[in-house]
Amino acid sequence: MQIYDTLDKKLKDLNSNRTLNIYICGITPYSESHIGHAMSAVIFDTLRRYLLSQDYKLKFVQNFTDIDDKLINVAKEKNTTIDKISNKYISQHLNSLSKLNVMPADHAPKATEEIKEMINMIEALISKEMAYEINGDCYFRVNKFDTYGKLSKRNTDEMLAGARIDINENKEHPMDFALWKKQINDEPGWESPWGNGRPGWHIECSAMSMKYLGQNLDIHGGGRDLIFPHHENEIAQSEGFSDNPPFSNIWMHNGLINLKSEKMSKSIGNIISIDDLLKKYSAAAIRMFFISGNYKNPLEYDDAILISNEKAINRLKQTLNLSSSDSLDELNPDKFINKFNQSMSKDLNTSLALGSIFEMSRSINQSFNKNINISKSQLALAKLLNILGIDTDSENESNNNLDTKEIEDLINLRNKHRLDKDYKKADEIRDKLEAMGIAIYDSDDGTKWRNI
Repeated sequence: MQIYDTLDKKLKDLNSNRTLNIYICGITPYSESHIGHAMSAVIFDTLRRYLLSQDYKLKFVQNFTDIDDKLINVAKEKNTTIDKISNKYISQHLNSLSKLNVMPADHAPKATEEIKEMINMIEALISKEMAYEINGDCYFRVNKFDTYGKLSKRNTDEMLAGARIDINENKEHPMDFALWKKQINDEPGWESPWGNGRPGWHIECSAMSMKYLGQNLDIHGGGRDLIFPHHENEIAQSEGFSDNPPFSNIWMHNGLINLKSEKMSKSIGNIISIDDLLKKYSAAAIRMFFISGNYKNPLEYDDAILISNEKAINRLKQTLNLSSSDSLDELNPDKFINKFNQSMSKDLNTSLALGSIFEMSRSINQSFNKNINISKSQLALAKLLNILGIDTDSENESNNNLDTKEIEDLINLRNKHRLDKDYKKADEIRDKLEAMGIAIYDSDDGTKWRNI
């Protein structure tokens, strides 16, 4: 399999002869997770599922940044502790991802439980004069790392402009970044050689990834917004610490999700939570939406596409539930499987892979109508959908609260629109019902409905 490497800007082969070490940057659990977090989780879960289906061995680690300025501020606002805030939102996050059929990580370390490793790493960097301490704060010397900027392809001036940089006149250079922050007032803190304090954001991921996966990763992943400064700084401190580059053979970054052409962000406030989306659409339709394009590109949130996905999922479910004939004339699924694998192995091209699935489904339906044996192809279709984590039996959570009266009210409203010759609104209600998993059909006895 080949994956595009952000650093070298080319496709790179994955080594299938040994266990792959994969590290994905996780959330900062200070509020409810949004669908941008879900999209990233689904993309890397899809990668993981495909690798496992191709008999790759791998270790998959995703962390939680459970000590951070935002967490501290929320805890102060709510007059509670960072532990209570982070544990609440970590639990919610994992529950939401489970509903989306995302497999749990092999290890999910919390930053607050790995402080010892971070302190050891900082001490080593200071001993090598790649870092320094000033009044209880520790910083990495950027000018000691000759290739700083190689991931983001930025020069120092570009990095200084608009970056998340800790302004401190005591630093030797404005670009030097924090490894350790001294404790201020009643902030959380841990004992260290430099006094009580807490780790900087970047050192957390370096220390945790090295503890669980070693000094050289096969894939380090995350959203494109992490390229600078987070991943750039991870490279500098990790390779400065180990003298054993590359820290990661492949840097894999997913695009971000936009809402009305604007990046979805907690700080902006234009977010849709994972659980709110699951109340409107099935997990299968949501997963299909997240992998419908090139993972490296931005994705525009669109209800129309999600509604269309619900219809597609229902059609796939119907295809899987067809009763095959016992004919010796059998539909061979190999060409569809090969197209699927070719797409997935070429930089996780899920868009083309989905295309091969729909092509396969159409062929199964056509063969069924010709009384051809489709059982082998149905099994193959189910397997490919499983590789993508798409469970056609997953339900829209709102369906659990539907009652007969609500469905019949919608049907009556549709029929009224038809009598008024407002066929556009009538079709919109049909689409809404189908997205809810309800099929309707008109007969001499009126409009009937059934669960799909």
